[in-house]
Amino acid sequence: MKTLIIYKSVHKMNTAKIAEVMALVMNADIAKVEDVRPEVLAKYDLIGFGSGIYASKLHKKIFKFIRKMLRTDKKVFIFCTSGSGEFKKKELITEMLTLKGCTIIGEFYCPGEFSPFGFNMDKKGHPDENDLERARVFAKILLENRQEPLRSATMEDKQHKK
Repeated sequence: MKTLIIYKSVHKMNTAKIAEVMALVMNADIAKVEDVRPEVLAKYDLIGFGSGIYASKLHKKIFKFIRKMLRTDKKVFIFCTSGSGEFKKKELITEMLTLKGCTIIGEFYCPGEFSPFGFNMDKKGHPDENDLERARVFAKILLENRQEPLRSATMEDKQHKK
């Protein structure tokens, strides 16, 4: 399955770390959202979209990219990192992808270090090796081409070992 992972990572590069381990497992191409054009999606079977969480949603450049996409029947997955542990506006991205004709086959979330003014110190050091291993497992399961949507490492899993 030819795969492309598109991501936006800012500050601590947490999302880039997750994107890179997934890409290795999936033998996927990987690109920063600003370095890829929607036209290239035609040659891929599976597309991943990831970013950190900003104001409870993915980065605005991910949304801009999806708006520019042509309608397609591609399988996609979403992944994110978050210092707050909240992805309250997930339906914005899922609705947008669904309206574009995409089928969301998986979602992956993990904590990411971002501590402005000393807040969210419980996420310090994340994503850690346990988070990266969960990302590897998630990617491997996606490759197995599951029929039902895969939800792994959701934000509800707030009991992370440090």
